[in-house]
Amino acid sequence: MQHFLRLLHWILDLILRQPLLFWSAMGANLVGVVWGGWIWYGPQLAAAPWWAWLFIPDCPAAALWATIAFLGLRYGRSWGWFNAFAAFACIKYGLWTLAFWLRHWSVVGAFEPLELMLFVSHIGLTAEGVLLALRIGSLRLPVRLSIIGWFALSIWVDYGLGHHPPLTYAVPVAFVFWVATGLTTLLGLALLLLPTYMEVLEKKL
Repeated sequence: MQHFLRLLHWILDLILRQPLLFWSAMGANLVGVVWGGWIWYGPQLAAAPWWAWLFIPDCPAAALWATIAFLGLRYGRSWGWFNAFAAFACIKYGLWTLAFWLRHWSVVGAFEPLELMLFVSHIGLTAEGVLLALRIGSLRLPVRLSIIGWFALSIWVDYGLGHHPPLTYAVPVAFVFWVATGLTTLLGLALLLLPTYMEVLEKKL
C-alpha cells in the first residue's frame, strides 16, 4: 500500500509540475464541462426547474470541480474540504458512467467510437478523483457528513424526482439507481474512515 501511495503522489506531483501535462489535463476537463453540459445535458437542463441545475450535469460538474481543485493545488491553495468534494464527485460519477456503458454494451453487444471515447474519458475522471483524494487532509466530522449528505441528496433529486442522467433503452433506471446508491455508500464510508488511515500511512513514507 505504501508503494502504491508513493506512486500516486509521484503522479500528482508530476502533473502539477509539468505545465504541458497540467494544462492538457485541464483543457480536457473543460472540453468535458462544455460538451457534457451543452450536448449531453443541455436539453434536460432546459426542461428542468432552476433549483435542479446543480444536481443534473453530474460528470461535467465533477470535471469543473476537479479543474478548480487542481488549479488551487498548482498555485499553492489546497482546500481540503473542496478537494474531498471534488474527489467524491469524480470517483462517483466516473465509476457510475463506466458501469452505465458496460451495462449498455452487455445488452447491445457492440459499441460506437463516441461511446468508447466517453468510457475512456471517465476512467480519467475517476483517476483525477483518486489523485485529489491525496490532498484531502484532516477534515472535521461535520464537514465530511455534509459532503456525504450532498451526494445522498443528489440521489433523491435524480431518482426520487426524476432528474437522473439520460439513459439508453438497454440500461434500466433501477440499475443506475443501485449503482449510485452503492457508490455513495462506499465513498461515504471511505470519506469517514480513510483520511485518518491515509495520515498514518503518509507518516511512514
